[in-house]
Amino acid sequence: MAILYLDGIRYKNGLIAGLRQVIANKDYLNKINVFPVPDGDTGTNMAFTLLGIQEGISKQIHTGINEMSQLVAESALDGARGNSGAILAQFFVGIADGLNDISRVTTQDFAKAAAKGKLYAYDALLQPKEGTILTTITDWVDELNRLSKRFDNFTILFQQSLERAKISLKETTNQLAVLKKAGVVDAGAQGFVEMLNGIQQYIDSGQIPEHFQVNVFSEDKFTNMPEVVEEFQFCTECLINGIEIDRVKLKEELAQLGNSLILGGTKNKIKLHIHTNSPKNVFAICERYGIISNEKADDMLKQQSDIHKDHDDIALVIDSGCDLPEEILNEYNIHMVPVRLNFGDKFYVDKVTITIDEFWNELKINPIHPTTSQPTPGDFRRQYQFLSGHYKSAISLHLPSKLSGTYQSAVSAAKGITDFPINVIEAFNGSVGMGLIAMRISETIRKKKTIEEVLKIAKQSILNCRVYISLDSLEFVVRGGRLPASKKRLADFLHLNPILTFTENGVKADGFTFGKQNKFKKFKKFIIKKLPKTPFRVGIAHAKAEENARELEKIFVEIAGRENVIFTTISPALGAHSGPNAIAVAIQSLNDDLQNS
Repeated sequence: MAILYLDGIRYKNGLIAGLRQVIANKDYLNKINVFPVPDGDTGTNMAFTLLGIQEGISKQIHTGINEMSQLVAESALDGARGNSGAILAQFFVGIADGLNDISRVTTQDFAKAAAKGKLYAYDALLQPKEGTILTTITDWVDELNRLSKRFDNFTILFQQSLERAKISLKETTNQLAVLKKAGVVDAGAQGFVEMLNGIQQYIDSGQIPEHFQVNVFSEDKFTNMPEVVEEFQFCTECLINGIEIDRVKLKEELAQLGNSLILGGTKNKIKLHIHTNSPKNVFAICERYGIISNEKADDMLKQQSDIHKDHDDIALVIDSGCDLPEEILNEYNIHMVPVRLNFGDKFYVDKVTITIDEFWNELKINPIHPTTSQPTPGDFRRQYQFLSGHYKSAISLHLPSKLSGTYQSAVSAAKGITDFPINVIEAFNGSVGMGLIAMRISETIRKKKTIEEVLKIAKQSILNCRVYISLDSLEFVVRGGRLPASKKRLADFLHLNPILTFTENGVKADGFTFGKQNKFKKFKKFIIKKLPKTPFRVGIAHAKAEENARELEKIFVEIAGRENVIFTTISPALGAHSGPNAIAVAIQSLNDDLQNS
């Protein structure tokens, strides 16, 4: 069937078919991802980018191709993830500019617009690298322009240009040393060809296919597994909205902070991607050029560990309302999705772009009280999609729904992941209490228990763990909306010091001490009375109260042994509600099915 022009609907349907072909091969793309970093997320990032496009255009019915291409570009920028996703988004921005003011697009019109997209993609990178998605885009676009001079039929144009893209894809193996060593093609280029495959299926059939061809990855295809790249830890991204942004100057500033730098978008809206060790400094620079949003900083070292090191079949996910030392998170293979917090218009990613010391300093000098916000469903969806390529299932443990929307965000994201079982559970706990529960779940996973057994012990560990929190003042927990102001006034009037705990219904007082004199000694006495007679573990977290916290640690080490005492700090996300000089002590009985097995 001859197709002599493109309109908005054909453009939309073709892209939807293309993105679904990419999504069908997401795991395959993750497996062959070795450049620029072997972090196994190219498929996840490309799928996430293309899903953003689908969400932006799926309800558009009577939109012309110029408007549709602009929607595609905007949606791609907003949803772009990862190196290849950012390049692909910029490619669509160029196409949109090339199709501006054209209502019925001929083969030559489209070829010229695609050529502009190619130039935009190259321009977005600080150091374009051949043998990647860029090369395959170039070869495909050049073939489009050659063929468009001979054919006015999109059916022939796409069929023949697709063959050139496939040849280009195969050639990437020999164009980059790391690809040749591993014996694979470039994952981004493969994703681009998969998108073209899906579009071709739509052209051939006239409808969006229901089933797509899925590539099968064979481990013996790797002639040499790539080594972990440790130069930069975080894959950092954000959107910058401004006016006449000086892209050249911004690129020069950011180039000093990392590599794989991509600046896509327009003069008023930029999508940033960079590999760096300092997301905080990256965002600080970006804030000088406009309003930033959609900040994220994925830990590439953690991702590479998931790919290249042995691990169990069940992944464990927490949010940053869970307080554990970094070494424990690494040792127990726990994945963290950070909470967000802000002081007015200054936004931070908990434990990533603000340290605990920086938080306390900001709290001291900033007259605006900090507020926290839960991770978005998109934050969780991105994490789950990555894990789905490397684990068989996941358990996601989060703050109580009565205190935070984090649990609901995780539930919403999990519903959208149909091919990867995710069990989202409420910890009914927080801080180091949630940390001890996470450790117990991880220990159960490491014992090779079934998912049913892990969930059973998770439930037991939640029931067996209680955290007790001593605050210097109720001021911050009231400001954060976790306690009514009336209860603070009553406590102050009666000189009561509530000892708070987490329950299914939120935060409540589990007991009281009286008077401001010797407050810590009274809290210490209260805690010691709570110790069980069965084997137990203790977690201690503090907010600028290390001296008192260390005194408790010494006592618990003598009673329970060094291996059963965890010491850490209260995170910024929870410190916003506890205020300084708070101490949280979690006591977890180990009398459960794991202990008795």
